[in-house]
Amino acid sequence: LYRMANQVTINVKTSKGTWETTFQKSTRIKDVILGSRMHFRLPKETKLILSKQESPHVDLDPDRALVNYNVIDGDILILKEA
Repeated sequence: LYRMANQVTINVKTSKGTWETTFQKSTRIKDVILGSRMHFRLPKETKLILSKQESPHVDLDPDRALVNYNVIDGDILILKEA
């Protein structure tokens, strides 16, 4: 599958299942959360946090980008309630 070098395919894992999706590497964490919220139809009042599967207790800063966390193709990000 040919993709642009500035894109990354990730798996967002929630209690409702896993979503494989592609984002620009420059996408901010809060926009990944927003996209995931819409995909899983999560209530907008629910406060959500994103973390990498290998370090689930380290919340990703919403204002930083995927590239800041060296997210690569196939990475699993955990979306959970704060």
